[in-house]
Amino acid sequence: MIHAHIRFGSLIVAVGVLAAFETGARAEDVAPAPTTGALIGGTPTPTDHDMVVGHWGIQARQLPGTPYPLTLTPNGACPTPNATATAPCTIDMGAVAVRYWKTRNLAWNAGLAFALGGGKLGSQGLDTYYGVGPIVGLTMLLGNWRHLAVSASPEASYVYFKPTGGSGPSTQLISFRAELEGELHFGFVDVPALSIGLTAGLLFQYEGAPGASTWSVSVTDARSVWGTLTNLFIRYYL
Repeated sequence: MIHAHIRFGSLIVAVGVLAAFETGARAEDVAPAPTTGALIGGTPTPTDHDMVVGHWGIQARQLPGTPYPLTLTPNGACPTPNATATAPCTIDMGAVAVRYWKTRNLAWNAGLAFALGGGKLGSQGLDTYYGVGPIVGLTMLLGNWRHLAVSASPEASYVYFKPTGGSGPSTQLISFRAELEGELHFGFVDVPALSIGLTAGLLFQYEGAPGASTWSVSVTDARSVWGTLTNLFIRYYL
């Protein structure tokens, strides 16, 4: 048997404590719950992503799907080590793009893909090559936390590649990408306009040249941890 001796004063104190807890619980039920970007019955707490809505973001990145196997003349300035006239020459292509968040959940993307090279071998000049073309796409926000935004980005690009000089054939590169993107904003150091991120997804690629064409479906930027890290993009919102 448990013997409890409860004094009248102690009972009053206990009732007062319980009443205080009850009042606090009711206040928490009435007040909107704090959020980190998700709507939970109230106004969402602003995140780094919310601060860039309505702003233009400038981005530099590698074009997914590279290096591309491109046809250069025997005198072409192929940057691939130990390339021969019969082996395909592969080059990387970069892209400069802009993103505009029209709403909190939707952004438009546009950019320019490019490649340029040349050089000389001894006293012999090598053909200069260039590649250029537009990139268009859109981005849909999937998740948004304090400093991190996750989105889906379908995108299409067309690149015209041509070695100058000689009779080297031109190459047309058409790509369609469906990728997931993770974007980390630097709001934790009070610079939410600056972000880095990575993408991974599916790539459909068509390459056409006079008398030949190829197409492929592959996974972009997820072949290895190091390969993913080296394909990080950087973006700054104005």
